[in-house]
Amino acid sequence: MPEEAIKYNFSAEPTGVHMLMAKEVAPGSKVLDIGCASGYLGEFLIREKQCEVCGVEPEINGYKAALDKGYKLIINQSIESSLRDQLLSFEKFDYILLADVLEHLVSPEEIIGQLKKFLNENGKILISLPNVAHYSIRFSLLRGNWNMSDWGILDRTHLHFYTLKTGKDFIEKGWYVVEKIRPRGDLERWFKKIGLESVGRKLLFWWPEFWAVQFVFTVKRK
Repeated sequence: MPEEAIKYNFSAEPTGVHMLMAKEVAPGSKVLDIGCASGYLGEFLIREKQCEVCGVEPEINGYKAALDKGYKLIINQSIESSLRDQLLSFEKFDYILLADVLEHLVSPEEIIGQLKKFLNENGKILISLPNVAHYSIRFSLLRGNWNMSDWGILDRTHLHFYTLKTGKDFIEKGWYVVEKIRPRGDLERWFKKIGLESVGRKLLFWWPEFWAVQFVFTVKRK
């Protein structure tokens, strides 16, 4: 069977998830990139912020592509088993990245609960989650549709679906405090084409539950 094509690449869009996460990471930090795919986010942090980055990537195609991106170490193993077996000997990290990862896991609660032992006392976890309450999904439901696809909010590999409220509640369930939430929308791009990007941003921040495609959560220990 041929290897699955790499699905995502780094986006330098200022208001995109990758840049929203990267902006939160301090230069020279030690970073654990869980579900690092082809290594695009770690490569950016290594090159632009001189970070030391370790990764976990269960898919063999992404793992192979990430090997030449400058990571200190990448583990080609399931996220669950890598946290249980191999990462226990690691020093703690300043930042742990979960970029579009938790919605794909069978037991995300178990994974996020384990991360405390790998986080420095003042460390942060950066989590992005898709917003199933996005206006496109609401309008589809009004028409009686719930169509899974190969990408996006209704990616057929998603096992869990979150809104702003349920995402925040899930993260804070006994483990952490959400320090900051940033919405990522698509309105800015559309309004930018007609010279009204600021209008798109105002709409996004006025009603993020409706307009946001994803949310980026900055999380610290409780």
